[in-house]
Amino acid sequence: MATAAAELDQSVRWNWVNVIFMTLIHLAAIPAFFFVPSITDLALFVAFYLLSGFGITIGFHRLLAHRGFDCSRFQYRLWAILGTAALQGGPVWWVGLHRKHHQASDREQDPHSPRESFFHGHIGWMLKKSRLSRHMRLASDLSKDPVVYWLDKGINPVLPWLATLVICLAIGGWTGVLWGGILRTIWVWHATWCVNSVCHRWGQRPFDTRENSGNVWWVGLWALGEGWHNNHHAQPKAAIHTHHWWEIDPSAYLLWTMEKLHLIKNVVRSRAHIATAVGETVEAGE
Repeated sequence: MATAAAELDQSVRWNWVNVIFMTLIHLAAIPAFFFVPSITDLALFVAFYLLSGFGITIGFHRLLAHRGFDCSRFQYRLWAILGTAALQGGPVWWVGLHRKHHQASDREQDPHSPRESFFHGHIGWMLKKSRLSRHMRLASDLSKDPVVYWLDKGINPVLPWLATLVICLAIGGWTGVLWGGILRTIWVWHATWCVNSVCHRWGQRPFDTRENSGNVWWVGLWALGEGWHNNHHAQPKAAIHTHHWWEIDPSAYLLWTMEKLHLIKNVVRSRAHIATAVGETVEAGE
């Protein structure tokens, strides 16, 4: 009861735009439970889940936030657009917030630590104005690119997402919008949010990091490799989060492929990943 009362405290300033919009998006997905999707519906769901999901994991996270690899300016902007299509905010805002998370992980200044409550870490932080600050100074490097800067201004962060809905409508009609647009958005949202909530309360901790990050295998599958979160916090700049063959990291597999095709270069690997590849070991926290 005390926790619930805290959540409803009058001092909390709710972001009612987010509260209403995110509630409506979830309600709009309900019709999907009343009919069997077509092959086209499922294809749109998978296609845009992968495009926008990798836009977050590879684009926003491993490229823009941590500079885990180098690529052409065209690719840099394309990844920013794909990440924005996930409807998780503009790239400058997202990256600034994520860098703030790494600065203050699981401490009072962390925008989305589940230490306050699991609900807060998962979704509640996005419903509170106090947690939606723009940490522009932490992402000032991104603002130097005019396309990335434009994606972050005004209503522009919504436009790539709306474009995916138009494509789904043209290919699959309204059921295509439901599966490839609405359900896919919710699916990617909760995959990302589980990294913030689940992976900061549970999971294995092979590295003794200063926060509560853990490796959760099923989040790793769902969030395209982001569930190996303790690995990530141990060496944030590394673009390859997996250290063992059984740690499934689809984002890393795509990066490996792109590297082999010479589409990207200077892919950062963690010390633990390199040691595993040559048959050595690395102590926790090293």
